[in-house]
Amino acid sequence: MTTQFDRRRIPAPEESRPPVYATAESEAGPSKRDRPADALRPIFLKTGLVTQANGSAYIEAAGVKIACSWNNVSDSAISFGPRPRPPPYTPHGTLNLEVKFAPFASRARRAPLRDTEPVNHTALLTQLLLPALRLHLLPKLSVDVHILVLEADSDAAVLSAGLTAACAAVTDAGIPINGLAVGSVVSTDGQTLLLDPTGDETSTAQCTVTLGAMPALGKVTSLHLVGEVDLDQACEMIELTLTGAKATHNVAAQSILDGAS
Repeated sequence: MTTQFDRRRIPAPEESRPPVYATAESEAGPSKRDRPADALRPIFLKTGLVTQANGSAYIEAAGVKIACSWNNVSDSAISFGPRPRPPPYTPHGTLNLEVKFAPFASRARRAPLRDTEPVNHTALLTQLLLPALRLHLLPKLSVDVHILVLEADSDAAVLSAGLTAACAAVTDAGIPINGLAVGSVVSTDGQTLLLDPTGDETSTAQCTVTLGAMPALGKVTSLHLVGEVDLDQACEMIELTLTGAKATHNVAAQSILDGAS
């Protein structure tokens, strides 16, 4: 008896890794941080890439690539809506946020449609984004945000870049907001604070803080801390994340202006 299989589908390997090129630095040991401790990695953000959605955004920040949309398109960060909400009546609008990972988003290949929707990412990103929206102006309406993670080097980077892309997509869709929300991450390993850490730096960090902020209003939307750290150093980490959020805010605001022109 022969085994039945789909000849149209090419089986992929369970794991995929980028090529590593031997250099003098790599032979001597792991590469060190190539930028100051308080410097961000380059950010690329563009809105309006998905024409089928009311609003969309795509962000690249070193080891993270995220597409977001406002509606039901799953190719990028897209925003859809607002659309009528089924009963019962609510005086405020509702936010439906969905996070999915592409099968090739991480080193260990993810199973399609089964391992692509981490609940904790959805809940945390909802907490980060919700304070930025003016849902009281949208009674009986529902706003859908779909986030597709194409590449991810750490969970903290996904939350930070995901918030920035989601708020940019919402703004591109014309949804009223209190302020432009962006994400920022800081890790510490001992006494050194690292802004926008890499995946390796996050995995060995003693503590990592992910913060959502609206720098134009001087407000914080939400804070997520993983690890242990004393109170004084936690305050220093929060101050550094706010500094990083201001720099990211400038990039996001300019991208939205460029997309509107």
